[in-house]
Amino acid sequence: MKTLQERVAYIHGLAEGMDLDQKDSITKLLLQILDLADEMVEEIEDLHDRTEENEDFLEALDADLADVEDAVFEDDDECSCHCDDPEEFEIQCPHCDAIVTVNEDELAEAADDGLAIRCPDCGEIIFSDEDDASEAEEEDGDEDED
Repeated sequence: MKTLQERVAYIHGLAEGMDLDQKDSITKLLLQILDLADEMVEEIEDLHDRTEENEDFLEALDADLADVEDAVFEDDDECSCHCDDPEEFEIQCPHCDAIVTVNEDELAEAADDGLAIRCPDCGEIIFSDEDDASEAEEEDGDEDED
């Protein structure tokens, strides 16, 4: 298929080959339509070129945006904010004053299963569920005395 410009040039050639009378009103109309067709072809080609440039720019912009999304959001499974990491607590051993770091999962497990957390330095118990139970009994005893 020929381009628009080739088709309009062909029609111009046909009109010139017809040896039209330049003073005739129909000839004037035909020549004006052909001139208009030339201008329309130029505008369409210009729009086509600009559209291709915009498509190229948009593709580059989309690729850049994808890079930014990868950098910002990374992988959802690998959150860098540590929001799903268990919180850690520091407990000071009452026996040797050593600082023991315990995460909330270990603390919850000790409380649920009745396990004790021992100081790694001196081996003494620094947290147990029994401590909570004995403290609760002492508080109940103090309230009964009042």
